[in-house]
Amino acid sequence: MWFILVIMIFVFTIGLTIGGLLTAPRDPIRPIQLLLFSLFFLFLCYIGMITGILISGWIGVRFIEILLSILSLLFIVACFSRFHPTLGFFHPEDKVLILVLALLFFLMGMEWGLLEFRTLFTIAASFLFTAALGLGVFVQMQIRQVFWRHSFISFTPLVWLLFVAVLKLL
Repeated sequence: MWFILVIMIFVFTIGLTIGGLLTAPRDPIRPIQLLLFSLFFLFLCYIGMITGILISGWIGVRFIEILLSILSLLFIVACFSRFHPTLGFFHPEDKVLILVLALLFFLMGMEWGLLEFRTLFTIAASFLFTAALGLGVFVQMQIRQVFWRHSFISFTPLVWLLFVAVLKLL
């Protein structure tokens, strides 16, 4: 039961963080971006889940959890270093953040496969991720309206991810 709760909190926080980071550019967010991130999450987690099922005896779940926490911290560092004031975090010339996210999603799916969670769990986690994306956009837009003069406010979603990445290590 503890694994399921931690996994769902991690999925929700990743969605909340990415949704908040999508609001950073000057241009308004388009709904197609949310759909593409949701499909990206579903596809890579499903491939990771299948891989985790196939190699279930070779890698421990705790090792994958540590890798997920390290990748989350690397994602936070990459976001700080790759931020562009006009283009935001996910701009077309930069592929580093997308590659880190792809590896993060794949390892999340691999963890689910090692824990013997199947397709229904992956689909439910994808719905939770999509809802968290929308909520992250909404919350970050509200925060930006209140603190519109502060330039560092674009980085607040990363604080949520930092907290949960450290929690996942415990």
